[in-house]
Amino acid sequence: MEAQARRRQWLISQGLAHEQQDRIIYRANMISILRQRELNRMAGQLSSELGLSYFEAKAGDRIEGKMLRLVELASGKYAVIEKSRQFTLVPWRPVLDRHIGKEVSGVVGGEGISWTIGRQRSDPASPKCRARHRMMTCFS
Repeated sequence: MEAQARRRQWLISQGLAHEQQDRIIYRANMISILRQRELNRMAGQLSSELGLSYFEAKAGDRIEGKMLRLVELASGKYAVIEKSRQFTLVPWRPVLDRHIGKEVSGVVGGEGISWTIGRQRSDPASPKCRARHRMMTCFS
């Protein structure tokens, strides 16, 4: 109980909740705010570690570069994609499992990222992938 009370007080102090008639009311977007804060914190750590600047990918952006590694956060797994002197963090998808250290590209959409991974054969077991011209396009 004490841990929950401390957690509630912290959320109130952060502006993510407030008390109303002996009840705690949480902000509707509290989870997305916490997720974004965590992502920004990790981006700062990686920027220092890699010596690269961070850019946040938005809907419509084309992501291209070398997938450096996977990072695990409380909000989920993210791929670290490096291009030139910058990097971005994008939600991890199983299609990326075997492509650490390789070039990947994709377009950020409202429902995820449409990945294009070069010189791979299509996985016939994956209904989300289709092979064209020795390239595999997968929708995550």
